[in-house]
Amino acid sequence: MKLGTKSLNILLFAIVGTLFFVYQNSVHVSTNLLSFLPEGKSKEAFEIYSHFKNSKEVLIATEGFDKESLAKIKILEEKLLASELLKLESSITPNAKLIEYTKNNAFYLKNLNKDDSISIHETLKSLYEKMTNNPYYTAIDASDPLGYFSPKEQKIPINIRDGHLALGDFGYLCVLSIKDTSNTIESYETIYNLVHQTLNGVQNVRVFSPTFYFVENAQKIQDDVTFLIVLSTILLLVLYIFIIKNLYLLINTIATLATSALLSFLLIGMMWSEVSVFVLAFGNAIGTLAIDYMFHYYFYGHYESKKKFNTSVFYGFLTTFGGFLIFAWVDFPLIQQVCVFAMISLMLSYLQFVFLFPLIGFKKAQPYTKFHFSIPLPYRAIALLSLLAIVLSVPFLQLDTNIKNLDYQNVSLQKEEKFFKNAIKKEGFMPLLIEANSIDELIAHSNVIQKSFKNATAPLSYFFDKAFYEQRKQEIESLHVNEKKAQIEDEATKLGFREGFFNNAYNEALLHPSYQELSLDTLREMGFDVVLREGKYYTYALVKNSDRNLVSNFTFASSIDAKEMFFNALEKIAHQLLLGGVLAIAFIFFMLWMVCRKTLTLSANYVLLPTALILLLALTGGFTIAHIFMLFIMMLFGIDYGIYMSSEDSFKDGTRSAIFFSIIDTFAGFGVLIFSDIGALHAMGLVSCIATGAILVLLMGRKPQ
Repeated sequence: MKLGTKSLNILLFAIVGTLFFVYQNSVHVSTNLLSFLPEGKSKEAFEIYSHFKNSKEVLIATEGFDKESLAKIKILEEKLLASELLKLESSITPNAKLIEYTKNNAFYLKNLNKDDSISIHETLKSLYEKMTNNPYYTAIDASDPLGYFSPKEQKIPINIRDGHLALGDFGYLCVLSIKDTSNTIESYETIYNLVHQTLNGVQNVRVFSPTFYFVENAQKIQDDVTFLIVLSTILLLVLYIFIIKNLYLLINTIATLATSALLSFLLIGMMWSEVSVFVLAFGNAIGTLAIDYMFHYYFYGHYESKKKFNTSVFYGFLTTFGGFLIFAWVDFPLIQQVCVFAMISLMLSYLQFVFLFPLIGFKKAQPYTKFHFSIPLPYRAIALLSLLAIVLSVPFLQLDTNIKNLDYQNVSLQKEEKFFKNAIKKEGFMPLLIEANSIDELIAHSNVIQKSFKNATAPLSYFFDKAFYEQRKQEIESLHVNEKKAQIEDEATKLGFREGFFNNAYNEALLHPSYQELSLDTLREMGFDVVLREGKYYTYALVKNSDRNLVSNFTFASSIDAKEMFFNALEKIAHQLLLGGVLAIAFIFFMLWMVCRKTLTLSANYVLLPTALILLLALTGGFTIAHIFMLFIMMLFGIDYGIYMSSEDSFKDGTRSAIFFSIIDTFAGFGVLIFSDIGALHAMGLVSCIATGAILVLLMGRKPQ
């Protein structure tokens, strides 16, 4: 019976480990922060935009305009196209379908000069003089000799050198699109590897694709999280060996923490289709809080002999669990995953450390290090100053809503992106998603955007909708060009034009072409980006960043901006976060009042001082949702320590030693996150270091009350 009891924890670990080994592949771990934002219009717009070729182009430029550079870009194009994974978008070969459409609808695609006072004689005389006096060839549009129609302004000029697309003054440019429309990290990795293997060893070449962020950032985040988990695990192992000094207890402790983490991971994998990689880093750290329960029971001697139920540890667990439970209701998938993971992990660890470990029985190593250091501290003054700092700093807090500051800052890719955007004149522009119930309406909306924003580029505004067609037809009829055709021919002959030169001027086919309904396939064959999703049609436009405030005036347009999307997501759940924060704070102080009434000032300091220091740090700027979330977690940690220190016998027993080692343990779990290059994890690590440092100072000042 005793052997079975002693092996029970290891057996439980073996069962959970087996389940994890069998089902781990069914849990999809994602490094994409955007996928863990709340569902909404902005997030949906991002997902739709990712299907456009424009959002995942591969740009390659060779430096210089010599023969070697031209040959180099052509060889690269041939090699990449041979893979049949990419399609060339920078070909200067005209699109036959687009040419035919343009030719048939020339008078409807150009700008119209409605001035009917044009002198036929003077206009034709001017054309004749240009043709005869200019030593170079002068092109004359014989279909529009009076110049009623003029080409639309080309927003992004096309630069061609030596029969190839060029990138400003840098060199030749190649633009490729990805044929695979699955938008998976696997497909992006395939393209990334293909491009970089092809460019390997090639000099004076620059390359960029938005999809490279997914590949490089994902790998960097995975490497970063793996490094942090390994570093944290090593530090914790060293710490546990030093503190516990009982090999069998150490093995069981590691087995308990691993069991809780693995089972929590599997369970949240069943609840969500994607699990954030940040949950793994956080999950490894959350075990540092769970081990508090073991430290207290171990130092109190609960594992050597039967003692009364430790209410301080129970209240500590209850407070932490309750805090995570409050925030688990916030409609933010990333926060929900972290909270649910923490709740499951803490509960499993608590049950094992508190109920299973006393049954197994572990002897306390003698002697073990105790924490005796003590300095006098004015707790009431600290509490009042902390409270004052909190009250004064809150009104001046500014939340950083730029989601990119939570992600890995890929400086090298950002440099390449800026280079290409500057060269193509796209720097300072943001994409808009345009939505409509039909293609005709989509074209109309694109033209509205093109006319409403001075520097906008809306590709689909090249075409016209049915309403515009009817309007242009009436405008052309009001010019009475049919009545002027005979006069044009007569005046032209008198001026010296050959007879019949303007026979085709203002012919019926150009004046009154039949309206062509454009289909989705036709637009795609012409090279335009249109997406059909759930019965609605979508395309995109580019507008200046300075015009972003005007976008809200158009119900059919949504800005594709990560910062704005994150801000909208936060705005959507702002009342939930506020309510959760109020409830969490109320819950914390309720527990302090209920459990620590006799030592309220002392215990409250473990919450107030860390909170005050973190909020003062926030005044320096860059305070993100990761800082806020970790602040609440540290408040929960703080109240645990406040409850533990409320014991009148805390000098006589192992409370202070347990808290000291728990603080060091917390740093090993959460504090190491400060070494992360990922914004969210670094923020959590920074907050953790400040909080643990403050608690350590308070622990040094504990004296008999």
